[in-house]
Amino acid sequence: MALMRSCMALSLALLCLPLASPAQPKTFSLPEHQGAVVLELNGFHITQQSAKPGGREIGVRAHDDGSMELLTFLFLTPENKLQNAASCLQQDIAEVRKHARFQERKNPLGTDTREWASILLSYENGFQSLYRYAGTGDQCLMLQVYPDKGSKLDTARAEAVLERQRYEPGYSPKKDDSAAYAVIQGRMLLNKPIPKAPPKMLVGWHGQGGVPLPSAPEWRLNLLTGFDNAGRPSAEFLNATTNVTVSFLIWENLSGTPTAEGCRKDILDAIRKNQPKLISNETMALSHDGHGNSLATASNLTYLGAKGHNHNVFAFAGSAKTCAEVHASVLAGTSGEEDGLRAALALFHPDLVYRPTWVDYYAEATAFYLQSPGMAAPFYDAALKAMPEKAPDPEVLKARRIATDNVVSELGMMGDIRKAREYAERGIKLDPDYPLNYYQLACADAEEGKTADAKVHLREAFDRKQNVLPGESMPDPSKDDSIRKLKHHADFWAFVMTLK
Repeated sequence: MALMRSCMALSLALLCLPLASPAQPKTFSLPEHQGAVVLELNGFHITQQSAKPGGREIGVRAHDDGSMELLTFLFLTPENKLQNAASCLQQDIAEVRKHARFQERKNPLGTDTREWASILLSYENGFQSLYRYAGTGDQCLMLQVYPDKGSKLDTARAEAVLERQRYEPGYSPKKDDSAAYAVIQGRMLLNKPIPKAPPKMLVGWHGQGGVPLPSAPEWRLNLLTGFDNAGRPSAEFLNATTNVTVSFLIWENLSGTPTAEGCRKDILDAIRKNQPKLISNETMALSHDGHGNSLATASNLTYLGAKGHNHNVFAFAGSAKTCAEVHASVLAGTSGEEDGLRAALALFHPDLVYRPTWVDYYAEATAFYLQSPGMAAPFYDAALKAMPEKAPDPEVLKARRIATDNVVSELGMMGDIRKAREYAERGIKLDPDYPLNYYQLACADAEEGKTADAKVHLREAFDRKQNVLPGESMPDPSKDDSIRKLKHHADFWAFVMTLK
């Protein structure tokens, strides 16, 4: 899933590049449209970037050494070609209103001008987010500063960070800008830890098929991530000797064609549409992998600006249910280029009828969780659905507890209290001794203003506190944003203060 222009999108899957904190301002532009945002990021490091198809939006997320996030979007609005700062603000906040409730305060620090418009959003749980907008023609720029969960927004510092950023509506993109946009769009590199024990089989949460992942020591896992709301998981490996990068992907086949050619067309048509000026020397063929799979292959060169060209090779396998892909690339002109790419393609032996187990889903979710809790959630969900409901095995019990807690927490972050409650209640039904499921219900109660229910569930949680997992501890409800919503109920709060 791509970056969303909303303060609710705090843990989504994104197109990313690991970049260090730059000493010089960094310019981001769309490939074929005037205008750029110039980010001055001293004290921040870029953690995520995204680029939408058609050159219509670029996003950047950065984090400082404390608890502050900076989120930036430069995007086109073809439905409105008369944009300005105020209209960009109005249009964007209208979308945010559809997903959450908050109080609005425009021009909160009295610094707005004709070129810039700002707004402070304050949510019921105390969370605040400061936005600043600029725009001209059919282009808008959004800048957003917000704190990490559990921290408070320093509005004066947030305003100072926003004041440092620049919008240059007359900027004309260069070839290197277009190449950079294409690289961001085509790759997902997260500035996060790589799992020490990655899954052996890459599976999709849609349910059928698997791609065995390399285990040979020369192939090092660079990244495990996902596109399209984690519906297209991807595992990227690097061969340090040949400098070949190889990515394996799997997803539900929605192309309408139950073949490898259909899967190839679905992906490569999008690449051709979005990067037509950067792709050359394209060839396609059909082959077999020696394991019963028919493969649709492709090869092309992608222009990288001053760095030259990447040589890319692809192979696709497909059935009515599932598509699988391998994509290998290396800088054109590299020694042993062809041999290295062939060796990478030879690793691809998908099993399109494989039925993933809960262990497959859980392993993938655990690895994804290092990157983004939101990306892990659908795999934890799939693991819970595949687990045996009555399982005396303590490892299954532990996995169910972790999966349930992580799914409920993520649903709560997304504001889906009803569904979060359903998962917590199912957890209690299957595992009535685990305290955090009751605690999660108390949080849901508090979010909905149900004081009596919250008190009951908190008491049930702390009555079972001895059953937390090893290394786990009970949360302090007096510091929980959800529970604190009921602080004005004196009797309830007196009860909360007795919980230890």
